[in-house]
Amino acid sequence: MTGREFPGNSTRKTETLASTRTRSLLAGGAALLLLCLVGGVLYALGIPPFEEKKGEVKASEVCRTLGSPASSAAALKRILPDKSSYSFDDDITDRRYGDTDFSYATSCFVDGGGKQLVAATAEMLRYDKADDWVKDVVENHVPASSVKPFPAGDKAIASDRVAAIYLPCTARGFGRHLSVVVQLKQRGSASDDQLREGLISLARNAALFAHDEAKCDAPSKVTS
Repeated sequence: MTGREFPGNSTRKTETLASTRTRSLLAGGAALLLLCLVGGVLYALGIPPFEEKKGEVKASEVCRTLGSPASSAAALKRILPDKSSYSFDDDITDRRYGDTDFSYATSCFVDGGGKQLVAATAEMLRYDKADDWVKDVVENHVPASSVKPFPAGDKAIASDRVAAIYLPCTARGFGRHLSVVVQLKQRGSASDDQLREGLISLARNAALFAHDEAKCDAPSKVTS
């Protein structure tokens, strides 16, 4: 009879519709999962539209041991990676009180996004040769082949990851020096040359502060 559906036909149609609906749900679920995975990767890498807005580096909050607040803040803005906010941990761990005191040490750490971004230290040391200082101090951070010299102190070297200065402090006795090292732990989008220049600026500022704070009487051979 035309137009009449038999029970078997109705069952097959219901099964077909159910199967089509299931495939649609599975396809939709797979697409949603893929979208979530892609979104998670973009967020983790900071790729638009999930790029992290860069926080403000205020001169008033910059470590005192980095010297000139305005100059150091400007240098940090150039080299720091984009983080929503930055924090500074500054400490003079060993002060020098007079001519008979041969110890001095400071540290400054810049954090952002739960990670340490910059570490800057100053310490009173004595080496017979400045090249020995490079081997002991600088090569702990980067290979010697990656650094190039710049004019400051008795020895100064820098790369896009570290800048360090070995500058005179005491004129008498064994001629103690200050070792100033500024290391970039997490780099931003600036070029290698920009990072190197920013680190050099920070190292010069920190060296001048340390030379004054440590009551050094030998010429620093460092200019701002």
